[in-house]
Amino acid sequence: MWGMCAADPMDRADEAGARPGALEERNPPAAKADGASSADAAAAFGPAAPAKPAEAEPDAAADAVKPAAAAEEAPWWSQPGFPWAHKPTKADLWCWTLIAVVGVYAIALLPLRPLLIGLSPPLAAVVTGGRTSVVATGAWVHVFGGPLVLWWFLAGLSLVKFSWVYWWAGHLWGDGILSLLAGKTARSRRRADRAIRLTRRFWPLAAALTFLPVPLPMPIVFAAIGAAHVSLRRFLLPILASSWVFQAGYLLLGWQLGDKAVAVVDLYARAMWYVTAAVLIGMIAVWWWRRRQGKTDSAEAGR
Repeated sequence: MWGMCAADPMDRADEAGARPGALEERNPPAAKADGASSADAAAAFGPAAPAKPAEAEPDAAADAVKPAAAAEEAPWWSQPGFPWAHKPTKADLWCWTLIAVVGVYAIALLPLRPLLIGLSPPLAAVVTGGRTSVVATGAWVHVFGGPLVLWWFLAGLSLVKFSWVYWWAGHLWGDGILSLLAGKTARSRRRADRAIRLTRRFWPLAAALTFLPVPLPMPIVFAAIGAAHVSLRRFLLPILASSWVFQAGYLLLGWQLGDKAVAVVDLYARAMWYVTAAVLIGMIAVWWWRRRQGKTDSAEAGR
């Protein structure tokens, strides 16, 4: 009987273990522990899933580099500062080179003008075609003699010797060269706008007025005439005629002044080296000021 009583609990235990799910019922803490460990594992490894934003960082960096790379790959002729909006042809390059040569020639003559007038007014008139040198030539010929008609003819040609270059630039590039010649200051742009408006309305009058001491820039007027598709022959005829007419007037003025003008030229010749030095110093000062102003503007734009 005691054997039966002792065996009974064991049998019941075996029967309980034989039933499905008995282990879960007998060991619920272990099951919770397993669940907790799974949850901990999920919590530990779960945040690794949203790793895509980290992968997007190289793409964002690559996108940021693309504009710089594109700017570096842009051809030289598409950079600002050129008058064309296409790949330059041989004509474009030749015309641009001639404009650069004309600019260097004009800058080189600035300190030489007083020197040439002091040495020989007729030579200054032939080289520069300037009004002052032509007036001095008229007075010089009146006092010392010389081929007045020859000096008049050469001085008229010298004054417009580069006019066709600006006409060609306007013919090739239109508003592109006009905006470059207009300059960067508000005053120069207003002056250029007035010249362009007058030229487009009546270009022969605008061309004639450039030979007078008025604020009408000759290069802008000639380029605007070219941009209006005026032929070179139609352009040169009134330009040459106007140049010879006005140079004749300046020669006549010098002829009328005569000895008085020659005395002024002689006095000027004595001080020509000082005048030349003053012009050089002024050119250097203007260049330095513009360079400093450009650096200041760039620094303020970078802030």
